[in-house]
This record gives sequence, C-alpha cells and structure tokens, in this order.
Amino acid sequence: MRYGSFLIIGVVSLILGLLLDRWCIAMAKKKRKANPHCPVVGCRTSKPHIADPIVKALMVQFAPPENMTEWVLAAMAELRQSIMKDLEEKRVFGWHSRMRQPEELYIRTLYALFVASDKELPHIISGDMPNGFSRLYSAVNRVVLEGRGKLLDSLPGLHPGTTFKPIDTLNDGAHASFRSFLTCMGWIKNPQMMPQTDQYLRYLNTYCNILNRMHDDFKANKDKKEVLEEVKKLYRSGAATA
Repeated sequence: MRYGSFLIIGVVSLILGLLLDRWCIAMAKKKRKANPHCPVVGCRTSKPHIADPIVKALMVQFAPPENMTEWVLAAMAELRQSIMKDLEEKRVFGWHSRMRQPEELYIRTLYALFVASDKELPHIISGDMPNGFSRLYSAVNRVVLEGRGKLLDSLPGLHPGTTFKPIDTLNDGAHASFRSFLTCMGWIKNPQMMPQTDQYLRYLNTYCNILNRMHDDFKANKDKKEVLEEVKKLYRSGAATA
C-alpha cells in the first residue's frame, strides 16, 4: 500500500514537472514574440514610436548624425563644467550622483550612431523601455570599443577578497541609493581612491574631443562606417581609453 502511494506521488510529480516545462516554454515563446511596431525585444509599444509627435520631433532633431553629435557635444561640455565643479570643491556625494550622466550620454550616442538599425533608432530616441544603460553598453563595448570597456567587469574592491562592478557604482550614485552613501564615506576616508581633478578633466575632455571629431566628420559628409573606423582607431592607438 505504501509502495503504491509513493508510485502515485511519483507519477503525479512527473506529470506536473512536464506540464511546468511546457508552460515555461510557452511563456518563453510568448515573450519572444515580435512586436509588429518595434524591433526591440521586450518593447511593449502599441503603435510605432514615430507615430508619437514628440518622438517624431526628436527624430527630426537627433536622427541626422551631424545634429546628434552637435547636441550631445554641447550637453557633454556643460556636464563637464558642472561635474568638475563638484569634484574641485570636494562635494563627493554630488559628484558621485553625477558620474553616470556623461557615461550614459556618450554610450547612448555611440549606440544610436553605430549599433542601432534605422528601424531601432526611433525606440532609442523615444526613451521607451527596454533602454537600459547595461544593454546599450554591452553592445557598444562589442561593436565600438572592441571589448576594451570595463564597466561590466568584476574588479578588485577596496578590501581584500572583495570585488565590484563599476557600472553598479555608477547606478548607485545615479539613484542616490543608501549604498552610495557608503561609497562616498569610503572615498572620504580614502581620498587616494578618487581621481585627481586634472585626471578626471582629461577623461571628460576625451569624450568632448571624440564627439567634436565625429561631428566634424559627419559635417564633412563622411558615412557612419568611416566615422566608426576612425573612432576605433582612437581606442586602438590609446589616444582614447575605454
């Protein structure tokens, strides 16, 4: 009798397991189902992004590479000025909360210019999800930086045996999380772990210089493949660091 009960339980468990596997497969297929309005997997828009008058206006302003690089360069120059002020005046939390902004602006621009297809560009410009920094960075690191980027890598932490990912530090600061307080306390106690002002200025200047060069190239009617190759050469030569 006991054996028969165990056998029934085993059969029922097997059947439930098979049903669960089929349900998971069905859900996975459902998630992968293409959205007829957008090629980006996971986008839930119910109409083409370009049907939104705001996105349509943004496409007019930002879709042409010459325009995009001009706008982004102007924005990056302003960020450089304000972020450096925080760093120079030792406003550590203020600086930490701003660290992701130039990174995300630069990476999103490279993605829009050199990774996104013409059909994907309205999604990127719209800001609709998914549009996360990690996803964009991973693609840019592969296509533009050729694997040199370190934001997603696990690096040695301040204490022996600990590791961290730079992108997590950027996200903590951008979200003003409680973890970001701890990070700032660590920098205050160990100021040698923070970049020197001249070092960080050179870093932000690199972004501005590359954006300026791309703008000049696009203005000279160079195509995206030509400009991408020039950007790659800057990173290959060490003139720019990822």
